[in-house]
Amino acid sequence: MRATVGVLIIGVIGCSGTIGGTSGAPDSGMATVAFTAPSPGTSFTRDSLAPDFALAADVPVAVVTTGPVARVAISDGARALGDVDASGALHAFVDHAGAATLTATAYDSAGASVATATLDVTITDPAAADCHAWLDLYKVAYTVGPANPGVVDPVTVQGPIGGVPYRYLGNTSQRATFFMDCQLALSLAKAAPFFHAHDVMEVEDYGVYNYRCINNDGTPPNCTIGMSQHAYAMAIDLAQFTTSDGSTYNVKTDFVINPDGDTCTATPQPGKDAFLHALICELKGAKVWNIVLTPNYNDLHRDHFHVDLTPGSDYIKLQLGIPVDE
Repeated sequence: MRATVGVLIIGVIGCSGTIGGTSGAPDSGMATVAFTAPSPGTSFTRDSLAPDFALAADVPVAVVTTGPVARVAISDGARALGDVDASGALHAFVDHAGAATLTATAYDSAGASVATATLDVTITDPAAADCHAWLDLYKVAYTVGPANPGVVDPVTVQGPIGGVPYRYLGNTSQRATFFMDCQLALSLAKAAPFFHAHDVMEVEDYGVYNYRCINNDGTPPNCTIGMSQHAYAMAIDLAQFTTSDGSTYNVKTDFVINPDGDTCTATPQPGKDAFLHALICELKGAKVWNIVLTPNYNDLHRDHFHVDLTPGSDYIKLQLGIPVDE
């Protein structure tokens, strides 16, 4: 049951048997854990950066324990937020808006769960005046401009973005600066936690800004089909991802085309293909980008993931009767 401080106690008294449902040699006595901060129902704003560069609410948690407790882990649903320190404190970063139930799980020296407590808090989104204010919240370093044809809100971003460096594929140096529309810069900041979750240490790309028509069909602004999202600096072509062990995941060589199945419902091949499918589908599922074109789309995309922010669109594989930026 939940007390006013949100504690649920599980324990066993005695020198034999089980603790928390796990067999082994238990410590004697009963373990308890309880939240002492924050107060139940407290509201926090998602205006801080978590260690993975997600925009999150910084919730200062404090717990007290009794009995044989070796460590206390804090979680938000299935998401682990970290262990409290020796004083029982932790800055728990919650990266979603709405109701959040924090769980404190106490473990004994054998690693068995011996007590839990829960605490409900509310997480709200910040009120940012414009795209630049959102970049400030994500701590993206940028300057405004320069003005270029087609680009509504031009910014020049200093790398890395959300701790993720970018490099034009084939270049030896990572990008020091990166020109794009502010909205695309914001999308790359939102993508950073997904890259960190997959241990991506560097993203290689084929560029952002290119003032052209879709399929180069015409001369901007006089395009037969329409303007490419690259002409608005609202698209980026992602070609390769490098993880901390030096492994590379190249769209051209490692992504296996599944022409008979949707990109995110088809069963990928184990290994690098599965990595690439999981990464791009998680990003699309989180609505980081509106449009995602993979090698499943056509041969022009065999060597990259084209991602963009076409207004009012939601697309990853099938044409759906509307022009899609090539």
